[in-house]
Amino acid sequence: MRNVITTLKIGDIMIIILLLLISFTPLAIFTWQQAQVDGEKLIAVISLENEVTHEINLSEHVGHELFDIVTHDHEINTIELSDGRIQIKSATCNDQVCVRTGFINRAGQTIICLPHQLVIEIQNVGDEHIVDDQVDIISS
Repeated sequence: MRNVITTLKIGDIMIIILLLLISFTPLAIFTWQQAQVDGEKLIAVISLENEVTHEINLSEHVGHELFDIVTHDHEINTIELSDGRIQIKSATCNDQVCVRTGFINRAGQTIICLPHQLVIEIQNVGDEHIVDDQVDIISS
């Protein structure tokens, strides 16, 4: 070990430090990007078989709502909205991966139910985008 330390020169140490700093650059960029998104308007876009069925404004949502999305094969996904968060509460698919995903509430997060071809994606939008706040509520 002593031989390794004595063979390092100042230039080697500077290169090691530079490489360490560069390795943390993606983390810094991601953190900065997420900090910029926090003040924006977030919507949850729900798509069934590549067709948008609902757009829900999560930034202004308060309270607790449940509603069902029924596929063309009569399969059911129950969507839960709770204080600006969204999740699939229950689904009639076998694997239940979408249910185990839990709540999402940040731009870029998604929940996907592959058997039912259902996608919930949170997007960051400007004020020019009109969002449909009305959803069919099954139970509260």
